[in-house]
Amino acid sequence: MKRSNTLATLLLTLSASTFSMNAFANTELESRHTVGLQNGGGGIEYKGKDTDGEGVGLSYLYYNYQFSPSYYLEVGLVGAADIDDWECKEKSGNSWDCFSDYDNNFDLQADNFEYGAVVLALKTDLSLSKRNRLYAKVGAAFYDYKIDLDHTRIADESGTGLFLEAGWEYRWDNGFGLNASLQYQGAGDLDIDTFNVGISYAF
Repeated sequence: MKRSNTLATLLLTLSASTFSMNAFANTELESRHTVGLQNGGGGIEYKGKDTDGEGVGLSYLYYNYQFSPSYYLEVGLVGAADIDDWECKEKSGNSWDCFSDYDNNFDLQADNFEYGAVVLALKTDLSLSKRNRLYAKVGAAFYDYKIDLDHTRIADESGTGLFLEAGWEYRWDNGFGLNASLQYQGAGDLDIDTFNVGISYAF
């Protein structure tokens, strides 16, 4: 099974579990609005071709609105690009050798990657203590991405895909918070999985 499919299944299971546990939650509304920024890194799979796992950097800017206890609507903007200096050289025929800055071989025949998306998601969280909580997000990513090889466009796609995220969050009394998460985005032939850390402010 591909790594991205395994991560997507794990995140979907965690999300379903968190939503289920909150079905009977009866906590009061806290801060209704939250803005945040996450940055992270990971890898992509394109038509089964895999990067070295650390070749993509991602940023996610989001806003969510708490409409009932433990449930939020979220809208966000995603930007991602290759962060290694990918270099691909044709050996013979249609066979390629690809390397990153760290000389890690990978199978994706590309040397440039750009991705953008607008996300609409439903978020839920589960309180562990006054300041600690687990959370999960499930939604849709309206994406556009481009993949190039030696300045030649090999993919230019847009559409609607799956957005999943599960993580841990710590929030102080002044509204500022820190979080760490695993995120998956399925965009047609492209899968992106990243580990992210972020800051947020609830008001």
